[in-house]
Parts: sequence; structure tokens; C-alpha cells
Amino acid sequence: MRVDTTDGPRIVELTVRAAGGSGLHNRTLPTVDFDLLVRAISPGTTAPPADSVASAPVSLAPLPAAAPAVPGEERPRPYRKMPDTDVVVRAYEELGGSVGAVAKRFGVPRHTAQAWVSRLRKQGHID
Repeated sequence: MRVDTTDGPRIVELTVRAAGGSGLHNRTLPTVDFDLLVRAISPGTTAPPADSVASAPVSLAPLPAAAPAVPGEERPRPYRKMPDTDVVVRAYEELGGSVGAVAKRFGVPRHTAQAWVSRLRKQGHID
């Protein structure tokens, strides 16, 4: 884990490795409670016991692909409308200008977040 303490502690990198070098299968990836990790590294706070954490841990396992509505027929790719401009700009700035982090924040593919950021740059909202 790599922590940036410039403006208060924040986790900037988290690495997950398989014990013994055997690798990880996407269905066996561990669940990580990011809120608990942040509280554990924050000065002046104590991390509560794991059973008293209110927020749900975030699973690192990929979501299963949705099945087509009709067998043999694929659904069209969904159009993901960009949230309000101010919300995306604020998230982009809070997340250190990381398109990947914006994608995770809004639950969209990276290419979608990249399109949003490119559009906001062209419009002059992001430098």
C-alpha cells in the first residue's frame, strides 16, 4: 500500500498479491474495506473492530457480464450519460486527475470516463 500524506493521508496505491505465487482467480479476489483502511492510517482516529464497520467492503472481483435478453442476440452497448459537469470536474480534481479513478467513482468503463474528460477539456472546464 502506498499512502500520500500531502493533504492528509490518502491511499494512492493498493497492491494485492497471491500468497505463494499461485495467482488469483477473478472469483477468489479478496474483498477490501477501503473506509477501514483510510481510518486506520488517519492520525487521531482509531479503526473500529471489523464487525462494527458501517460501510460495505468493496469487492475487487469483476462483475459478471449480463446475459443477452434473447439467446443468440446481443444487446446494444448502453449509452452512459455524463453526470452534471460540476460533479465530474470536482471528482476529477479530487481524484488527482486520474481518468481511471473517475471511471471507478461513477461505475463506468475507463473509455467512457476518458470521453467525458476529453469533452470537458475541449469545453474548457478542465486544464
